[in-house]
Amino acid sequence: MALVTVASSSLIVRMRTATSGAAVNVAGDTTSRFQVIDIMDPDNQATVLTNCTNVDYKPDRLRIRVLGLGPNNSRKNMEIVVNRYTLEYDVEAVVTLPNGSGNPIAFALGGSNVTSTSGSDASGTGAAIAAYAVSNGDYNTTNNVIDGCLPDGTNCGGSGPNVFPADPAVLANNNTPSFLQSVTQAREFLYGTEGMKNAAINQGRYFTTGAAAISSAAGLGANHPDGAFTFVDGNLTLGPGNPTGQGTLIVTGDLTLDGNFNFNGVIMVLGTGRVYRSGGGHGNIYGAIYVANFAATGADTDVFGAPTFDTSGGGTANIQYSSDAVDRAKSVGGHAVSGVREY
Repeated sequence: MALVTVASSSLIVRMRTATSGAAVNVAGDTTSRFQVIDIMDPDNQATVLTNCTNVDYKPDRLRIRVLGLGPNNSRKNMEIVVNRYTLEYDVEAVVTLPNGSGNPIAFALGGSNVTSTSGSDASGTGAAIAAYAVSNGDYNTTNNVIDGCLPDGTNCGGSGPNVFPADPAVLANNNTPSFLQSVTQAREFLYGTEGMKNAAINQGRYFTTGAAAISSAAGLGANHPDGAFTFVDGNLTLGPGNPTGQGTLIVTGDLTLDGNFNFNGVIMVLGTGRVYRSGGGHGNIYGAIYVANFAATGADTDVFGAPTFDTSGGGTANIQYSSDAVDRAKSVGGHAVSGVREY
């Protein structure tokens, strides 16, 4: 078990201290043992020893070499590569909203005193990213709303919402995560053999209602330092509470942001593709949001429908990119073994 939980320099040191290069018994009669021979960062081989003393060092991968010792002096050398992330994807926008339907996006943010969205890294370590990324056909609509106009570009006299950067990005292959490149890929991501639904079921984190998720032992991860992985196959109301949740949250129904709420991590509203704001109070989301409208089953030629992102309801909301919150969200399902070989 220790071999697949290595994630940082502190764990590298702890593993080496625990084994100290000695063989560890895995059978009561000592006929089967293993010995950790080497742990290294394959992407930074020259600096791994120096980095191990840095508590902020977080390798993306570790290569672990183990010697297995069995009866009659049998020996086997195994090499395991462990990824730090359960999920790997680049975050190019705070809110990503694909749409291939030709129907207009439902997009409303309210005035400057209602919603603020910022691509500046709240963690203070990463470069700024786009606040919103939309399909080309929705660029004018979102840009008009951000400028304080109605979606059709009229009535531009009011104060616009606080959005930085002010211009939305246009989605293309280079800034769209792999799981949103097509509806087929989105379905595989959610419902494939190794998809998020099965992963959630295996971890006991699959729920058919938002109420069941909130009342579960881990809730939405609010009391877990690194958050939790939560899959809600239905609607969810996020809030009220502080913090309401942390980690990776997948919702296939409508997501309603209600009252005072806080979430640190990545929210994926993949299914109905609708996000609403209601109730009074103030809410914060630090991380990133993906919103996509598609049916769970259908033809490979299906395209994403028009999403809904409407935070103009009661209360106020702040949505801001956080590289630290995203980093933790990618790891909430445990660390992934990407390769095993005998050498």
